[in-house]
Amino acid sequence: MLSRLLGTPEFLARTYTASISAVRLQDAIAEAVEIHRIRYKHRLASEQVLLEVIQVNSQVTALRSMRNKIAHFCWMRSHDEELFGTSFRGGVPSAKMVRRDHTVLTSSELSKLNGDAHSLVEQLLKLVAKFPEVREESFLSNSAAPTHDE
Repeated sequence: MLSRLLGTPEFLARTYTASISAVRLQDAIAEAVEIHRIRYKHRLASEQVLLEVIQVNSQVTALRSMRNKIAHFCWMRSHDEELFGTSFRGGVPSAKMVRRDHTVLTSSELSKLNGDAHSLVEQLLKLVAKFPEVREESFLSNSAAPTHDE
């Protein structure tokens, strides 16, 4: 998404985004949307498409927080329909930490999260297709960029 919003080839964008956190990547996408609104005045994407990007970005935030909980907890099955997770976090317990140190997920909640994540990926793919792709080959062709010999 970010490479399309910034008008760069995907490989080049991935080179820069590979080392940044998911939160910073989402912030960069939100900032790119604002650039399209203010500087480019919707010439590349309509306001409706930019609103879709913001909406999907907020859905990613919600799923990312749940993904982090799943990834950073130790999970065990309570019974066939329920998982119990405890945090790997150390330190002196506090009232706030105690509330966040464990959680319970039902099998149906986990199944719904899986479906939501899959649906979000489908939405993202359709949304990315609404922006023009900058092909890497266009940067590498002789007519597109001067060589050092010129």
